[in-house]
Amino acid sequence: MVFDTFYALVTVLALVYAAVSRFIQNKMIDKAEMEAFQKESKELTAEMDKAQKAKDKKRIDELLQRQMEFLPRMNKMMMGQFKPMIVILAVFFLLTGVLGQLDPTVKDDIKLNLMDDGKGCDKVAGDGIFSACYKLENTNYGKWTILATMYDKGAALGHNETYFLYNPSPEDIDRYVQNPLGEEISILTDKTEYMPNDTVMIYATPANMTKGSEFIIQLAAPSPLRTDRIEAVLSNGTYFRVDLPLTIPFVNINRIYQPYTWFIIISVIVNLSLSVIMAQYDKRKKAEASKADDPQ
Repeated sequence: MVFDTFYALVTVLALVYAAVSRFIQNKMIDKAEMEAFQKESKELTAEMDKAQKAKDKKRIDELLQRQMEFLPRMNKMMMGQFKPMIVILAVFFLLTGVLGQLDPTVKDDIKLNLMDDGKGCDKVAGDGIFSACYKLENTNYGKWTILATMYDKGAALGHNETYFLYNPSPEDIDRYVQNPLGEEISILTDKTEYMPNDTVMIYATPANMTKGSEFIIQLAAPSPLRTDRIEAVLSNGTYFRVDLPLTIPFVNINRIYQPYTWFIIISVIVNLSLSVIMAQYDKRKKAEASKADDPQ
């Protein structure tokens, strides 16, 4: 139930964000001024094209002078439009920060330190394979994910994710994991399926060398990778997931796995819908005003 509530909360906050961002845009952005500048810019461009075709040097010089006077005003107006964007971004980070703090699928995660000391689950000390064990005793059956992150002096070097199935059922067909990030690290388990009271054996192996650095040409050669700690985060069988009513074309996505992605999708859809509605409303108002001004 708590997870359903969180999904609903993400959706509601996305709706709130869409409404707030639209309100800020309407209040802080002078659309009439922007339209006037756009109209003036088009007129200057059209007149310049006409003067150049006519090879009217005097007219071209006049228009160049007007453009020189126009650009500072345009730049000032554009800088003014950035202010509401800063406010909108602040609201976005505030709301997504709230979601991160309330996410119940993260609060129940299980953190394990993988060791390479030859003790416990680790077979050989110093062989570059970091190991840990976890006994499955709860009833959170289904897909579990394991995210392994390697560190050097507190700095994260890279991460990779895998999954296993706990007391699986025919419905457990989800195979999604996060893409690797940063320096290469492999993460695997001794099996892909487990039953209650089984122990999961987790192994992580960092790459032997860094990728170095390059920009068109190689700037720094690869060097031995230093890893003093690897942490594994088990999802405890709970993670954010929203099944879409249809598959998104081109990217072929029919399921959302991150609350931030769902938040953005909902807010974008609502914003686009509001834009269409407001455009139709403005069009109708202009048509009514034009009809009122027409004596016929």
